[in-house]
Amino acid sequence: MIVSTKELGGLLGLTERHIYNLEKNEVLAKEDKNCWDAYKNIQSYITYKVSTQTNTTDSKEARTRKDIADAKLKEAMLAEKMDKLIPIEKVAKELEDIAIIVSNKLYSIPHNLKKRFKLEDGLEKLLEKEIENTLKELKDPDIYTQKALEIEEKQKNDSSRSLDNE
Repeated sequence: MIVSTKELGGLLGLTERHIYNLEKNEVLAKEDKNCWDAYKNIQSYITYKVSTQTNTTDSKEARTRKDIADAKLKEAMLAEKMDKLIPIEKVAKELEDIAIIVSNKLYSIPHNLKKRFKLEDGLEKLLEKEIENTLKELKDPDIYTQKALEIEEKQKNDSSRSLDNE
């Protein structure tokens, strides 16, 4: 999974400056400008942290932490391969597509009601205007991107809380 510097920092609990310092020291590696392979760099960071902590802490404890981190990384990779993890961009696109379908269906309501019940033009226009005002909000793709980011942030907070509890 390719992530930005900020996202990688969030995953590792590091600042962007620290990320770039680790890249300079050849601990982490960029794929492209502001593009990082999350799995590869998390693995590299775990190895780096274990090797630096092994000198100062009990190696058995450090090895155990590395094994736990490796297992969690493999679980995430497996979940993504099994399509249990969905990229945030895909979620945003799906929500946008759903909104377009709902929008088209709602726009057809006044016309269908006019045909079935011989509605007056004024009433049809009022229905169209009300539907149009409501749908303006649904057509904004930024709403879905923002909602997807909020969900992602909540998941990060939940996972960091569960890591803190361990």
